[in-house]
Amino acid sequence: MKPALKVRALRYFNPVCGGRIFIVALLAAGFAARCDAIEIVAIEEHWSLEIGAPDAASSAPQVSMAMSPYGGLSSVFFVFTLNHRNDPTFTAGGMQVQRWTGGDLQSSRTGVHTTPLAVDQETVSWVQRMELTEGQLRFEVNNGASSSWGAFGSEGNLRISTPTELTNLNLYLPYTSLTQSGVCFAGNRVKSLTLTKLRWIDSEGQEYELQAPIDVDADLDP
Repeated sequence: MKPALKVRALRYFNPVCGGRIFIVALLAAGFAARCDAIEIVAIEEHWSLEIGAPDAASSAPQVSMAMSPYGGLSSVFFVFTLNHRNDPTFTAGGMQVQRWTGGDLQSSRTGVHTTPLAVDQETVSWVQRMELTEGQLRFEVNNGASSSWGAFGSEGNLRISTPTELTNLNLYLPYTSLTQSGVCFAGNRVKSLTLTKLRWIDSEGQEYELQAPIDVDADLDP
């Protein structure tokens, strides 16, 4: 019952009243506290990217997302790049998932869509899922939707795995994703990059959900 009470307390928090910095800190502290009582085996981050006017010629804007099972980027973490790919070399357009260990890129997979974003005022949405399954740590992007690319993520191309000794994802912190993700080029073409929902599953199949939209800073006002 204790974890459920903490979930409800977070669920009804109003981020407008407290400000972005406070709710990011609250997420970090609250999530870590809940992990003392349950074993988390899967985590989903639901994201939304609102674009003003993209520039296909320069592949603008470009976004890079980070997600880690360790609460930081000093060990294994994953990256999702939108509207650009940088492994093995920089390529405009499309998307790519990558596995890193500290500052070293270990592997990557490229999605089926390779063209640049090209539709004004479009919203790109997707889910980043990290889970433990049969001794593997798996990261994937699914349920993607975009006017420029259509649906993406259902093909399995944006899924990457690595062997792990982790038995739970309790060290995960949303703070890491929020502070290490963002628009890396042409932020003036982005209205917002928002974590709209967090969802996680424990070892007994119990599902938890937190809806408290948090906007990662962008340069273009809506």
